Amino acid sequence: MGFLDMLIDAARQVPSTADVLRGVRLLARRIGSAELEAWADRELSGYPEDGRLPSYRGPYRCEAHVRYRRTPGGVAPGMAPLPQSAFAEELRDSRLMRVYEVAVVDPVDHLDDLVRAGAPLVRPWGGVQIDLINRLIDIGGLDVEPGHTIAAAETRLAGDSVAKVVDSVRSRVLGLALGLERVAPSAGDEDGPSSVSPAMHEVITKTLA
Repeated sequence: MGFLDMLIDAARQVPSTADVLRGVRLLARRIGSAELEAWADRELSGYPEDGRLPSYRGPYRCEAHVRYRRTPGGVAPGMAPLPQSAFAEELRDSRLMRVYEVAVVDPVDHLDDLVRAGAPLVRPWGGVQIDLINRLIDIGGLDVEPGHTIAAAETRLAGDSVAKVVDSVRSRVLGLALGLERVAPSAGDEDGPSSVSPAMHEVITKTLA
């Protein structure tokens, strides 16, 4: 069995997407593709917060949940949904609504863990965001119960959306291996090509698009 055959089987069967990507990284090194190796490394280690993301990593629409502080009464137990409709109508098309978006920059092994647990991807809000929201409450830009402010907040990307990101990675690996198998069947083998031909480069480019 050649290297590409093993990679195809791994993309279809191996539970750990990180292990599949380690196979891609080895393939990239053997064929001399810095572009492919960089993609595998980013998927394994995560993407920078301010960097460019592949389209399959979002941003995605998500839900916001908050924990209220009540006066009197202190911090309320548990988290409650914060719908966009709670914001004043003139704010609902503003940049503020980006709090309802999540860009999935996390390493793929973390995403795998969430998929196995059926759990959402959670992003806590920073202090600056919470202060802004509380100022909106003060001026009537956010409709909450009287005497309530926000003590903590987070965005949650549903588990099925997280699973779609993982599936997209695995589909790209499978497409890569199948495409290379057509144009360079021995790619990844120890005695296979050590440089990327134009046909191989086309397959890699389509994979990373």
